Amino acid sequence: MRKFLSKRILRGAILFVMASTVYLITEAISAQAWTDPEYSYSFHYISDLGVSKRLMIDGREVYSPLAGVMNTGFILYGMLSASSYMAVLPLIKDKAKWSVLSFALIQGVGNVLVGLFPGETYNYASMHLIGAAMAIIGGNCTLLLMGIYLKLEKQGYIVKATALLLGNFGLIMFVTFLLTNADHSALFERLSVYTMTAWNLIFGFWLIKGYRNK
Repeated sequence: MRKFLSKRILRGAILFVMASTVYLITEAISAQAWTDPEYSYSFHYISDLGVSKRLMIDGREVYSPLAGVMNTGFILYGMLSASSYMAVLPLIKDKAKWSVLSFALIQGVGNVLVGLFPGETYNYASMHLIGAAMAIIGGNCTLLLMGIYLKLEKQGYIVKATALLLGNFGLIMFVTFLLTNADHSALFERLSVYTMTAWNLIFGFWLIKGYRNK
């Protein structure tokens, strides 16, 4: 119990909340500034918000006036998210700590790559595409591992079930996104990413509540 309520875990909880807050704010600011053409959450990809050039990409007219804001958000999210998992490693069963950390770092590095290499092209050698795959697959696999190996037992079974549900849903949405060729396919991309955003907030606030009530 002392580990569960330690200041290290509290720092991790705050980092989880900060990661998603930074991401959601930078995404909202970037999307709000995109007015020509109007940005669509179901038609344009998340990565389109990081493209500062006026381009036509796969049939989408792309131009993000505040691309730097979104790319900064990607990078900060990757760093904060990876740091949050490092902080809460004491909550992971010993046999899985390195697996969780590895996937969390893959997610973090992937998000940094997404921010450093804007999505101006989606060919198979694109560092942006590689980073996006690392972020989405690594992040959702981290959720699955958290759902299985969190040492929360009775007091955290709902949290563990939530991690499993979100991780599975995120991977299913990612596969659906890859197999769907329609104007609304960006919606599936978003859903595969928002699972991680939601988890950070749910887990972070849950840990903070536990610390305050100790």
